[in-house]
Amino acid sequence: MTPSAVDERTSAPPVQHEPVDASSAGPFAGAWQSCEGAPSPEECSRYLLVQRGDRICGTWSYLASGQAYEGRVVARATSSTEAQRTRVCGRPGAETDTECSDGWQSIDKPLLLCDGKLGDLTGADGTCFAEYQAAPNLQGEWKALQAEPWVQDCLSNAP
Repeated sequence: MTPSAVDERTSAPPVQHEPVDASSAGPFAGAWQSCEGAPSPEECSRYLLVQRGDRICGTWSYLASGQAYEGRVVARATSSTEAQRTRVCGRPGAETDTECSDGWQSIDKPLLLCDGKLGDLTGADGTCFAEYQAAPNLQGEWKALQAEPWVQDCLSNAP
């Protein structure tokens, strides 16, 4: 089943979901970007994350060697500052080897919040390494992501 497919195993019609209310969203929800070393804002690495309960769904993107990479991510919050990324898909590169049209790749990698920033790596000693800052300039993209059918399905069901 593709990440965008509605679960066809049920006979109930698809449910229309309202976008997540940002005021009630979890701590990982929002637009995040890291522009370290990026010559322009368009080349920043980004996460756009929507959270409902312990479920986190969203997109990631980065630029490497002049090539753009982007995809989707599913994670589960284990606390207010830690989550585990469990599924990923997108343009094959450092994050995944599975195109979203082919399904999901299982992973076990962190998402962390520390000092008001988001991180996707831990230091060698297990410390939080966070370089993604809140990106208010991406609120339009974040709000659009919330309305995507695959995100609403992801927040309600396992991929």
